Amino acid sequence: MPILNLNNFLTALGNTPDYGRLFAKAEHLAQVQKHLLNAIPFSLRNQCTVGQYTADGLLVIYAGNGITASRLRYLAPSIRQKMNNAGVKVENIRFSVQPQLYSPESGNAREITRSLSQTAIEHLDRLSNSLPAGSPLQSSLAALLANSRRK
Repeated sequence: MPILNLNNFLTALGNTPDYGRLFAKAEHLAQVQKHLLNAIPFSLRNQCTVGQYTADGLLVIYAGNGITASRLRYLAPSIRQKMNNAGVKVENIRFSVQPQLYSPESGNAREITRSLSQTAIEHLDRLSNSLPAGSPLQSSLAALLANSRRK
């Protein structure tokens, strides 16, 4: 579906009574997220997101790891002040570590490539040949060895 059609669809869906409140809440969270990103250092921007924001001023920030949460906790008074200055009422900030929040595709993690040594390949090949044909372990070892030989 082209992006223009998708935007039209989402606009129409947002105007329906069933989804209107959901879309309004999502838009509000997106605005709070924008203000949060402006209130924190650039190096932390891709490592956290707004998890919850309530009308009474509670802001829950999801961090990708404990180090990021700790840094943000240290910056909490500054975040609160900057967001209040921007017109977003923040009375209390809580932090929650969400390790699955940022995947390797987000660019935060290096890809690690491991390969078997020639000795390991030889030993696994001998083990595979000694197993009954068609056994699950023998099939798994054959797939592992085929993958290792391609590299």
